[in-house]
Amino acid sequence: MPLSKILFKPGINREGTEYDNTGGWFDVNLVRFRKGRPEKFGGWSKDSSNTYLGTARALHAWTSLGGTKYLGLGTTWKYYIREGDSYSDVTPIRKTTTNGVVFSATNGSSIITATDNGHGAVTNDFVTFTDAVSLGGLITAEVLNQEYQIASVTTNTYTFVAKDTSGNEVTANGSDTGNGGSGVDGVYQINVGLDVYITGTGWSSGTWGEGTFGSTTLYLLLIS
Repeated sequence: MPLSKILFKPGINREGTEYDNTGGWFDVNLVRFRKGRPEKFGGWSKDSSNTYLGTARALHAWTSLGGTKYLGLGTTWKYYIREGDSYSDVTPIRKTTTNGVVFSATNGSSIITATDNGHGAVTNDFVTFTDAVSLGGLITAEVLNQEYQIASVTTNTYTFVAKDTSGNEVTANGSDTGNGGSGVDGVYQINVGLDVYITGTGWSSGTWGEGTFGSTTLYLLLIS
């Protein structure tokens, strides 16, 4: 059988199926067409060298009366305003505790336990401490007075990992016996959201007899 030349049509055609698109392209990935021929994309470049915390969930862009462009960025952990190439953390404050936070440390561990009755925080929330004094030893006032992400919670306590101003972990030593002083303030940001969730609605989405007929139920599954 002699060879015959096949000319493929440029572009993607998904009006039919992959079987009836003779001589055409039905499905590609990271491909563009130039001069009628497909070629791979040349790659990606970062829009900004700056980063933010959490997984982005919503964007809102606007321009000020002066012509400055802004981008509101809501993540699972924080809310930012982008101006130019920088992100400003404008996450709302949920609660402020005045003169009510005390700390405890364990020799050889970087885990600090904070006590604040009825703090209302959840795991991964952010809190900023001010007016703390040294616990003694390596857990200094400089270590305590900064923003931390909460690692675990109970009703009246929570833990975080002590760090220096460069982000390196700080391990308590034997002389860390104080409580951080009697005037420690804690400023709590709004509770963080879930990274992953699965929804279930309508009749039979839950267990038998749960709720009334025709009611809707929302199920959340957190994947760590």
